[in-house]
Amino acid sequence: MKRPLLLLALVWASFLVFLPFAAAGDTSLLHISAHVIQLPLLVLAVLAAWRFRTTAVARTSRVIGWVLSATLSLALVAIAVELISAVVRFGQDGWVNRATPDIWETGVHYWAASLAVPALMLSMLAVLVLVVTAAVQGRRRLEPVT
Repeated sequence: MKRPLLLLALVWASFLVFLPFAAAGDTSLLHISAHVIQLPLLVLAVLAAWRFRTTAVARTSRVIGWVLSATLSLALVAIAVELISAVVRFGQDGWVNRATPDIWETGVHYWAASLAVPALMLSMLAVLVLVVTAAVQGRRRLEPVT
């Protein structure tokens, strides 16, 4: 049960990291900082998901592990593209921290975010299902046979 809870923490933390940054404003440095914090969390989540899917005993857990591996990998790549496009935009602005609400409307960042957000949300749902499934399966193994 430890690995599903670790996955839950990593996946949800990688999404929730944006809340404090979004509350502070939509500037280049805040945006880049959020992605810099988010990427290592997602890398660890992808590694944990891949490790989980290969070691899962039950078929249901393995299937959910495959779903998590795919959605987290997709989110990781999309968020890396978001980070690169945000840094490029920062450079185009003369390395000056400016408000950048337009990156959410068009361009590479827009398309990467349009892929990253659904992939991350699917991951969030899948990891919740995984935790519940692992808890139920763990409980079944502990029930005495009569």
